[in-house]
Amino acid sequence: MRIIELYQDYKVDFVTEGYKHCREGWVNTACPFCTGNPGHHLGYNIDENYYKCWRCGHKFPDQVISSLLGISYSKAKALINQYGGIAKGSKHTVKKAKVNLKPFKYPTGQLKYLPAHIKYLESRGFDPEQLTAEWGVTGTGLVAKVDEINYSKRILAPIMWDGTIVSFQTRSLSTDAEVKYMACPQERELIEHQTILYGKNFQKKMLCVEGITDVWKLGDRAFATFGIDFTTFQVRWMKKLCDEIIVLFDPDPQAIEQANKLVDILLYKGLKARRVHIDQDPGSMSQEEANYLVKQLIK
Repeated sequence: MRIIELYQDYKVDFVTEGYKHCREGWVNTACPFCTGNPGHHLGYNIDENYYKCWRCGHKFPDQVISSLLGISYSKAKALINQYGGIAKGSKHTVKKAKVNLKPFKYPTGQLKYLPAHIKYLESRGFDPEQLTAEWGVTGTGLVAKVDEINYSKRILAPIMWDGTIVSFQTRSLSTDAEVKYMACPQERELIEHQTILYGKNFQKKMLCVEGITDVWKLGDRAFATFGIDFTTFQVRWMKKLCDEIIVLFDPDPQAIEQANKLVDILLYKGLKARRVHIDQDPGSMSQEEANYLVKQLIK
């Protein structure tokens, strides 16, 4: 679909490659289905004709165009056809993105904690030295880039799978950052991070959370899906590695909806699964609160 032409003709604000966080082959705009922090979260993949919001997942093209322009589904379909697209691009059967097209590498510059990293982590109730020892966590400096993507002033966590570092994820030190979490460029990942799980020492009964900071706080009885938009690959690993999963996504409407969806899928797959409501995200809990929660849920 000639998405840029469509956006220009209908005055839809968008960004393309070169704008921070917008990858090659994508055109991003604000997601009309999301609540919370504003930003260009919704991407359109030019080659594969599908939409995906980094926050709330895949969407059909006619669904998106209808919401963006405030028109009916039938008018959206006609408009998509007019601009050379397919109205019902797949939500679930999009081709898996190619990875490791370039060598894996960390951002440029020295990776180490600066005073700002230590201050941020301690303000969240983390012990920086313990995070380094247990999870390999470190920080990026003022100049930190990979393929012109800026990773400066971020907490950096390696992503391990089967004993090998396959990717990394970063968390901004700024609470006002448009995109708090940024991963390694997909073409440099040894394994696409959203096809695996963030955790270690998987056991039969585990806690499933959204993000890496939640895992750090809850410990090795937890794993993360890198956001609420879990994938079929991650579900397969859950089934393979666990017998029982308790889902602890954040207490906002979209996260709750996704958590319930995940529980339904896991139950269908034959696992014991349930969602437990919590009043705050685990990464914001005190360590004492987190330890108590784990003790109550893992018995």
